[in-house]
Order: sequence, then structure tokens, then C-alpha cells
Amino acid sequence: MKIALIGMGPHAKRIYLNYFKKYKINLGLVVELDSKKDNIKNYLKENNFKNTPVFTLDDKYKDNVHLPIKIFDNLKKICETLEITHIIISTEPKAHNMYLEFALKNNIHVLTDKPITVNKNMLNKKSISKTRKQYYNILSLANKSKAICKVMCQRQYHKGYEYIKKILNDVVSKYKIPITYIDIYHCDGAWEMAHDLDKENHPYKYGYGKLFHSGYHFIDLLSEFLKINNQLTKTKRIVKGEVYSNILTPNDEANIFNSDDYNRIFKNQKIPDFYQKRIPNFNKYGEKNLYSLMKFTNYNNQTITNVNLNLLHLGFSRRGWIETRNFYKENGRVRHERINIQVGTLLNIQVHSYQSKEINNRLSDNNIEEATGGLEHFDIDIYRNTDIIGGSPYERVTLGNLYKDKEKQNILGYNELAREIFLTNFLNGKCKKSDVKDQALSIELLTALAKSVYNDYKRNKKVEIINLKGKNIYPFKLKDLKVYSNHDNFKQNKICVSQYKLLKQMYTCAILVNYMTKRKSFEVYLSINTTKEIVSTLFYKEFKNKYMAKVYGIKLKIMINILNINKVIKRLK
Repeated sequence: MKIALIGMGPHAKRIYLNYFKKYKINLGLVVELDSKKDNIKNYLKENNFKNTPVFTLDDKYKDNVHLPIKIFDNLKKICETLEITHIIISTEPKAHNMYLEFALKNNIHVLTDKPITVNKNMLNKKSISKTRKQYYNILSLANKSKAICKVMCQRQYHKGYEYIKKILNDVVSKYKIPITYIDIYHCDGAWEMAHDLDKENHPYKYGYGKLFHSGYHFIDLLSEFLKINNQLTKTKRIVKGEVYSNILTPNDEANIFNSDDYNRIFKNQKIPDFYQKRIPNFNKYGEKNLYSLMKFTNYNNQTITNVNLNLLHLGFSRRGWIETRNFYKENGRVRHERINIQVGTLLNIQVHSYQSKEINNRLSDNNIEEATGGLEHFDIDIYRNTDIIGGSPYERVTLGNLYKDKEKQNILGYNELAREIFLTNFLNGKCKKSDVKDQALSIELLTALAKSVYNDYKRNKKVEIINLKGKNIYPFKLKDLKVYSNHDNFKQNKICVSQYKLLKQMYTCAILVNYMTKRKSFEVYLSINTTKEIVSTLFYKEFKNKYMAKVYGIKLKIMINILNINKVIKRLK
């Protein structure tokens, strides 16, 4: 494999360059802006990437939606010459779309940082709609391309959240009770002051803030939880969603922390000249905090799941200085993350993850860092209705206990370790999660939330509808049909009476009639499989009479022949 890294800002240096150095992976190409060319070349030499070529483009193209044809062709020739097989996109998100298009059109495997795309002036409904449309354009390209396209949502490979999702899946599947309440709270303590807001790294000045910064990780997480309910049918299936939001804006913060406050709080520090003048208006800047209420209902408008989503930039921080430092991880930024999930009256799972210091204050003792306030604090509290679902009434799982000692060596943190696992799987063709094709629900949630941010800016107290229609929102996965399987007669001694096989789209369908010798009866069912997955005993029926069994088998055969696989699945549900 030969890798091209597009964009080499603070995040790419800390995550991707460190990964390449750690695993001695050759970096085949770096793509950057002309203005950063000399700095990038020096940085590469200092970090032993002396032979890595650098391709640059004029800064005037940095916000383009599409690569200009000439640059597209030149970059294509370079990638072909260097035999580039994988592209990692780590630019400012406004540039994601043009590089995603480039990779997919040229069949180069691609991994992009979140969000998938974004546009300038996100406080405009046209830009919100444009961002949504870009996703579906990328999705169309991904369906046609020979390359894979992944989105770096590392919590999908985070062992804590993998553990939680397994418990939720098991309980929802077994007891047929949906997740009824989800509370997600995240504050990253990113105290960007008024004089910081014109920055280019994670900018506010283009009309997007917390939601399109770290917020996307929690939209993805919410999407993953909601999909667990997808295995339920009929009156318990979510088909409608709505959201209402309040926000805290940079203008609000300029009132909370005004010039007098900065002068008083930082009295022994040099106050930037910015605060001696009249502070400008931040009307078109992205939000600092987002507070959202969501409701998901069935086709009868009965509530299935309520969601409380609180995403904060302005919150507890360790920044005690007014002079700006590195925005990425050295400006007082600390993380507080809390999740609360209820499965009716059966189960409650809570996540508590609270830091009290910055990453540059890490201690070598993992036990200290995994305690409350440590950099790796992440406790999972589980409460069970034991009379019904069994198990312990209360259990606490510490994240560190889910990892082996070998996995913990020389890591930047558990979130970063999840990124490493993601990267390794991506580069080795084993990445089964966070495909761009699975992001439709996240995009629809994001679109509705962005509209609700716009509404609050405009003082328009309006509920936004979340689009949950379309095959991409809840895409069909073969394993989802396992809830319709019949396992009662799995261990019976059987003799195959007849079998009919048919290739239908990408699936092999088989209708089987078996004689069960001990029960002296006949079973008939449909089996569907691909090269990776099989689901058997669908449309299962048992007969005492061989003739009736064969008639039912013929009925299934006719249905399979006439209907496409999606209609067969719909008939099953």
C-alpha cells in the first residue's frame, strides 16, 4: 500500500504522522496548500519522511467544492506514477468534498476525517441543503467506485462503546423492548475567546461551530444507538423524528465574558489590543453550544425514543491565560463526556468520562489516569432489572479492563487507540465499520439539527422534521433478519426431502423441505445467504402432511421468483 495524506495540520501530525512513524509505514505523498509548502517540507525532514514528495495547490482553491480539472488531472498522474492505493483526508472540512470525489472517481481507497462535508455560511438553509446533497453525491460515487470510503468516527472502534452496543443489542433483541431514552452530553472545554474566533483551524467564521466540529462524533454515536431499535418491527419501529434546539452563540459569550471581565480576570496578563476596541458583531459565526430535544415515533405517532443531546464548546476549561496557544490540544482543552441510555424498565447504562487536565500533563501510571479526573477516565455503570433479564443488579466496568496490557503500551489515549485500530483495519482492507454508505442516518440527523440551529439564530421557534425515509437511512443488512429465524427445531435429526435454489440480486435464496425423523413432521423454510452471511429458517412452518409441506414450498418458490429481494424482506417483516 502507498498512502497519500491530504492536509497536514495539527490533527494530522498528532494522529496520522505518529501512526506512520510508530508502524514504520512509508508516506507516499503529501498534498497541501502553496502557503504551507516550506513548513511542510521542513516538518517532513525533521520527522524522517525525507523522501516524501509534496504536491501543492494555490490557496485560492482551498474552499473549492470540486478540484479544478487541471489540478485533478495533475494529481491523478502523480498518484498513478507513485502507485497511490490509499488516501487520507485531513483538511479543513470545506475541502473534503473535492478530495472525496477525486479518490472515488479514481478508485483509490479513501478515509476522511469528520464531518464528511461542510460548506461556508452554514447559517443559511441553502448551504445546509447543499451539504446534505453532497453526501448523497458522494454516496452515489461510492456505490459506483471500486474503492472503499470510510469516515473517521473512531468511537465505532472504541471498546467501551462496542461493549455497550453489544449489551443493548442483546437485550433489545431478546426482550423486544426498544431503547426508550438517550441522553448524550459532551463538553470539550475549548475556550476560544473573542479574539480567537477568526482562526482557520476549526473555524467559526464560516457559520459552523460545535455541531460540525467534534459534534459529528456524537451524531454518529446517536445514529448507532437508534439503529439498534431497527431490529424491532410494526408498532415498535421508528419511522418519524423531530428536533427542537436552543444554542449559545459567540455573541452570547461576548456578553457573558465581556472586555471588563477579561481585564479583571486576567489582570496580571497582557490583554490583547482587540479588547481595547469595540468587539465586533459575530452574527454570522457558528454556534458555541447546542442543546437539542428529539422525539422518535412509530407510524401511529406513538413515542418510541426520546433523545436529549447537549454539545458544548463553552464549558469547564483549564485555560487560565488570555494569550492564544495551540488550538488543537494545548489551549486548556479538557473533555467531559456523559451518556445515559434506558431500555424501558429493563436496563440502564451510563458512561462517565471526566478529565481535569490537559493531555500534556499525562502521568505514566495508567491507574491514576483511569480514575475520575484522569485523562483516560471512562466508567460504564450498568443497572439491570435482574428478576427479568438476570445478571448483576449493578456493575461498573472500567475502560482499561477491556484492553489487554499489550494494547495499552505506548498509546496516546484510548480514543487515539480506537483511531489506530480503525487506521490499521482501513489500510489492511478489514474495516467493516463507519462506511460512508452507513452514514445516511447521521447525515439526516445532522441536517435537521443544522436547520434547528438556523431557526434559533433567526429566533424562529420551530420544530424540524428528521427525514427517516429512504433505503439509505435504515439500510437492509442480512444479519438484521436473524430475529425472524426459527431456532426451535435446530437440533432435530432431519432428512432433506427437496431443495430449490435461486440467485437473486447478490443473494442466494434456498427453499428447503426437511423431514424431522423424531417429530415425524415436515419443516419448510427460506434460507438467504451471501458469501459472508447466512440467515436460515425464514417464513418457517411445520406440517404433519408431506403434501401440504410441498405446497407451501411451492408457494415460497413462486414468491421468490416473482418478487425482488427487498419485497421479500418487506413481506417477511
